[in-house]
Amino acid sequence: MLTIVDDVVQRTKMSRRSACEALRLPYSSLMRWHHHRQAGAPLVGRPGPAKTEPLNQQVLMENIRELSHGQKRTRGTGALQRQCRDAISRRDLQALVASVRQEQRREQAALERRVQWLEPWLVWSMDDTLLGTRSAGRYAHVVHDLGSRYTLKALGGQKLADGFTVASNLEELFEEYGAPLFLKRDNGGNLNHHAVTALLDRYWVIALNSPSHYPPYNGAMEHKQGELQKHLEARLGPWDVIPRVYDLELELSGHELNHKQRASLGGFTACRALEYGRCYGPYYDRRKRKEVFEQIKTLTVDIMAELDDDSSTAAETAWRWAVETWMQQNHIISVTQNGEVLPCFYRFQSH
Repeated sequence: MLTIVDDVVQRTKMSRRSACEALRLPYSSLMRWHHHRQAGAPLVGRPGPAKTEPLNQQVLMENIRELSHGQKRTRGTGALQRQCRDAISRRDLQALVASVRQEQRREQAALERRVQWLEPWLVWSMDDTLLGTRSAGRYAHVVHDLGSRYTLKALGGQKLADGFTVASNLEELFEEYGAPLFLKRDNGGNLNHHAVTALLDRYWVIALNSPSHYPPYNGAMEHKQGELQKHLEARLGPWDVIPRVYDLELELSGHELNHKQRASLGGFTACRALEYGRCYGPYYDRRKRKEVFEQIKTLTVDIMAELDDDSSTAAETAWRWAVETWMQQNHIISVTQNGEVLPCFYRFQSH
């Protein structure tokens, strides 16, 4: 507006006050903006009085998350506004509350959504956990076939398995069982080590990274780790053992669980279910794996266009959704929410 007034004054040679009258602009507002420009200050400030207290954003966000969030409203917002009114405006606080409320709704939806792994051998998962003993904790690096519930390897150690150990262990399993089509992992540095990535590329295994503590994907692995811990404690009884024996007992626990009949497998053992799934090996040769990868990549691009966000986080989300959608379309998984099977592309059908 200052530029417009200056242009009018220059072209018509009238005074600023006359130009303001012609433009129906309060002269006092024009002069206030003029002084702000000369001082190098923002022309227009936020409405309301200036805030006098410093804002501790971390504490504020913790307080917001502790509020009672409903579908459309958050109880306790008014009291929190009165508590920090000297540090943040009502408008800004309401925007933060709304963003946290939406975040919690997304998390709740994720908790209600479940992925069921339908086919053996095609999707493996690997994860690390710390198993407690009476003397000290021991790490376990577990590789698990999700469709058959088969523990491929339970590798014990005094410290977390490094990236080269993870890659070497995987390569041995690929040679013994055949490489799966997908490998699920979290974002741990050792699981995403360059040696692991190079191995997956060489065998054309498609990586599926899931965020930490992501219920739809991680429930099966967390259940397996708990089952291993319980079985191991039963084998050890009240005795303390040396680390080497402990690691051996861990491996034997996985072996014994593989030969346990399971209702979820129709009364079969995990061992028998995995053997059934190995028939997929010849079908998913190098040419077919490349074809699957290209299909998922194309689907990822389409999802990115829907998200309208080119950040790295959005790209990871799009890839995960694309892999999940391809698996649904090819009957490798089913996705349910509140007991109802969700269709493919359900995320976009609900938008």
